[in-house]
Amino acid sequence: MGSGKSPDSVTHGDLIDFLEHRIPLALSEEWDNCGLQAGSRKTPLKGVVCALEPAAVVLAEAEKREANFVFTHHPLLFKPLRQIDCDGFPGSLLYSAARCGITVYSAHTNLDKVSGGVSDVLARRLGLSAIRPLEPAARQICKLVTFVPVAFLETLEDAVFAAGAGRLGDGGYRECAFRTAGTGSFFPESGSHPWLGKVGRRNLVDEVRFETVCDRADVGPVLEALHRAHPYEVPAYDLIPLLYEDGSQGLGRVGELEEELSLEAFVALVRERLACTGLRLVGGRPQVSVRRVALCGGSGFSFYRQAAAAGADLYLTGDLKYHEAREVIDRGGIPILDAGHFATEKPVLESCAAWCREFVDQAGLELPVVTASCEQEPWKLF
Repeated sequence: MGSGKSPDSVTHGDLIDFLEHRIPLALSEEWDNCGLQAGSRKTPLKGVVCALEPAAVVLAEAEKREANFVFTHHPLLFKPLRQIDCDGFPGSLLYSAARCGITVYSAHTNLDKVSGGVSDVLARRLGLSAIRPLEPAARQICKLVTFVPVAFLETLEDAVFAAGAGRLGDGGYRECAFRTAGTGSFFPESGSHPWLGKVGRRNLVDEVRFETVCDRADVGPVLEALHRAHPYEVPAYDLIPLLYEDGSQGLGRVGELEEELSLEAFVALVRERLACTGLRLVGGRPQVSVRRVALCGGSGFSFYRQAAAAGADLYLTGDLKYHEAREVIDRGGIPILDAGHFATEKPVLESCAAWCREFVDQAGLELPVVTASCEQEPWKLF
C-alpha cells in the first residue's frame, strides 16, 4: 500500500477530515446541519456511496455494495430530535444505518458554495466559461501572529498547520504564512520560569514574527497546538478577526456560453446535458438570445435579482413556485428556466465521488467509491 497503512487503519474520521478540508464546514449557513449525521469516526472505511439523499434505498445500495460510508448532499437531520422512533422518519433511517454499521455524512450549503460544488459543476456541465459566484462567500477567519525563536520556527509552524491553520481559498492552498526576522524583548519578574534569559532583567532574543490565518472554527485547536509547540512559558500572540470574501466560492454562478444561442436552442441544450424529464420556462420571448447564463442548483429563486443584476440573459434553477413565476412575468424580468431540484443538483455527485476517490488513492486503498444508481427524479410527468 502506498501509504504504508493497513486497510483497517483508515477510518471514517480520516475521510471526514479530508472532505472538510475540501468542503470547509465554515462555508455552511448558520441554520444548516452539515457534517457527521450518524455513525462513528473510528469505523474502518470499507467503501463509499455518494448520493443526494440519505434515503432507505441509498442505505440498501450501500449495504449491497459492502460500502459503509454514505456521503450525501442533503442532511439526514435538520431539527433537534426529541425521540428516535424506529418506525418513522428519520428514526427508521438512523436504525438502518446503525444496524448496518453505515456512517452518514452530509455537505449541504458548504457544498453549494465551494469551488467544484453544486452550482460550479452545473455551470461546467452546461459549457459555461468565465464562471464566478452570484453571491461570493464571506468567511469568518482570523489572522494569527506570534513571535518565536528561530530554532523553534519549524516545530511551531508544523504544529499549527497540522491543526488547521494556513489554508486559503477552497483548500487548494495550504501552509500559507509570512515570516519576518526581528528582535523580541521581555523582563521576567520574580517567580517566573523563562525558557531562556535571566529573571529580573530585560532580555533580547532573535525571533521570527510568524503570521498565518485560520477559520474561526479552528481557532481552539490551533491555539492549543501553538501553546504545545512554543518554548516560552507565556507565548505572545495576536488573534485578529477578519471577514474574507473569496471570489472563487459562493452561492450560484454566472458565466458565458461559447456562442450565443436562441432560447429554444438553450432549452434543448439543458434538456440534453441534464437529462431532464421536464422543463418549465417562465418569461422570455422566442426571439430572445442567450449568451450569459446565471444559475443556482436546487431551490434558487432568492438569487433571481442578483442574476438580473449580473447581466444574465436567463436564470436557471429549480423548485419555482407559482407566485415567484407571477413576479417574473409581472416585472418583465429575465426569463427563468426551472429544470428541477434533482436534475440541477445531481451532477455534483461527480465531484463528491472524485474527492472520495482522491482520498482512497492517497491512502493506497482498493475499495468501491460510487454514485448511487438507485436515485431518480421523484416526479412522474403525465
